[in-house]
Amino acid sequence: MKTEMFQMNVEAIGSEDGRDTYEIRRKWGDKGKKSFVVELYPTICTGQCRKMDVSTMHLLNHAEELGWSEIRIVNLYSRVFAGKPTASQLEEDAGNLAYIEAILEEEGMKEYDLVIAWGNTLQSHKNTIYAKIDLLSMIKEKGLANQTRCIVTDTLDSFGVHPLYLGLRHASEVWKLKKYPVEKVLKELEGGKKET
Repeated sequence: MKTEMFQMNVEAIGSEDGRDTYEIRRKWGDKGKKSFVVELYPTICTGQCRKMDVSTMHLLNHAEELGWSEIRIVNLYSRVFAGKPTASQLEEDAGNLAYIEAILEEEGMKEYDLVIAWGNTLQSHKNTIYAKIDLLSMIKEKGLANQTRCIVTDTLDSFGVHPLYLGLRHASEVWKLKKYPVEKVLKELEGGKKET
């Protein structure tokens, strides 16, 4: 007979009124790498940190093969949505970007896999384009571009795919990390900004 035990510490940081979640941190060990994952918007508020959304579940299901013992999840937007928001609901979120910038300046951030996983939606949405430009510019300015990654599989080699899509379409495959082309994507976004 064999018994295994798994313990996870969960920490959620958000606004007092529960409308915004800035970060959810899950840590279950001291061995292994740390990850800092940037998605699109949160679906869990701080009062619900015992819950797990499907995107996080897929990340945790593949955390061992990615070598992670900690996942810190932030989003381009901090407003919590129970369902998929409309583009008009995604408003500029300078406070959230300032929160992310403070994390990127933390001592020890160079030890993290910095993972872009915001997906491929809202490619022409002005606020989202600006948020991506701001975030990728921060990453570049702080010297973190070389450790910025995205998740791929043997049959999916795209940049910045969201974990929900990966989990629904590629759950049985091995997930791997690939270098994310920060400067290339930044140039493309800045070029697209002129068209919107």
